[in-house]
Amino acid sequence: MVINFHIKSHIQMFGNMKVQKIVYLSALLLVFSCTSLKKSMITTSENLHETAIHNAILDFSTNCNLFKKASIFSVNFNDSVFNVAILEQVGGRNYKDGRTHEWKRGSLYEGIASVSILAYRICEFCGDCCDKFLYTTKTTVGSKGKLPSRYIEKDGKLFFWWDNDYPLTEEMLAILWKYNLLCDDTEGFIGFPDHTTDDSQKSADYYFCKSDLSKYKRVITNVGLGYYKPPKLKCN
Repeated sequence: MVINFHIKSHIQMFGNMKVQKIVYLSALLLVFSCTSLKKSMITTSENLHETAIHNAILDFSTNCNLFKKASIFSVNFNDSVFNVAILEQVGGRNYKDGRTHEWKRGSLYEGIASVSILAYRICEFCGDCCDKFLYTTKTTVGSKGKLPSRYIEKDGKLFFWWDNDYPLTEEMLAILWKYNLLCDDTEGFIGFPDHTTDDSQKSADYYFCKSDLSKYKRVITNVGLGYYKPPKLKCN
């Protein structure tokens, strides 16, 4: 019995050592992964818009579980970030459309920009053009603001965003057709397609230091930007 006890003790000891080794190696790999990711990020650039989006997609596709749950993502950049909005009483009983309260934007969060990434899903049970963008006689190559004009493909998944200063290209049109995001309305019969919403759907909101875009924090939430308190960032 004593021999068996000692054998069991040694087995448990080696087993614990093995578990500890696995935990240590996992932690080490995580550190190296984070270090490698940070090195891949662009710290400063004349084009804040593009760089912040690049860094957000890099982190999202590497570290965020939401990346696994969809194949198309809508990206939105904000040059200015504001603290949480406040619901204030305004006017009297007959104010505007009968409202007595409205949201007032919070104070500016200095030196911070944000990027939001949200899965873009097309409803399978709605109309043919539901949740799609219309391809019309005006969405020609070179047009601006008619369709999303920028994109990144990452591991077979699409990230797209609107850029009203960047003209629509043949390549962008091909990408939108490829991911089934366009609906032909060259005859002009549709006008305004239906778009579904899901208030429970979560997005990844990234907050970047404008002075160093490798410094950031990510928030996973289903609350819109400006309606929750943004995280604190230590920027130079």
